[in-house]
Amino acid sequence: MKKRLIAKSLIGFVVGALVAHAIALLVNYFDSGQYLVCMPTLTEKLGVAGAVVVQSMLAGIFGMVALGGTCLFDIERWSLLRASVAHCALILVTFMIVGLLLHWFSFDIIPILIMTGMIIVTYALIWLIMYVAWKREIRQMNRLAEEYKKNAAADED
Repeated sequence: MKKRLIAKSLIGFVVGALVAHAIALLVNYFDSGQYLVCMPTLTEKLGVAGAVVVQSMLAGIFGMVALGGTCLFDIERWSLLRASVAHCALILVTFMIVGLLLHWFSFDIIPILIMTGMIIVTYALIWLIMYVAWKREIRQMNRLAEEYKKNAAADED
């Protein structure tokens, strides 16, 4: 499990940093008509190079937590509900800290509540889609196993 956690975390770091830059570019373009790699308030405080480094590191850490945190689902003694709630809470807390530090939203109650709601709804939708897909795959595997058993029994006769 440690190897999986390390591998997922490293992949998550790279993906998190890249996705954050892409999102920042799009948000800034639709907001101000300019392709800016970081939020203007962050750039004002740290300069372009500093903002890019800080955004890359913090977004990478968020990616590590999000993807590495999927290892919670590998803990066999945990129920699916427990692992899902823990993973969602981990993502929520990490996103709030990173989002506030990177000026993705302001430190006011309304934006924080909106972001919390968006994260929980998005997580729930992704979870539901994955649950349905896994359930369908398990049904298909069970059907194939039954067919295999019938064919094996027929070959023995």
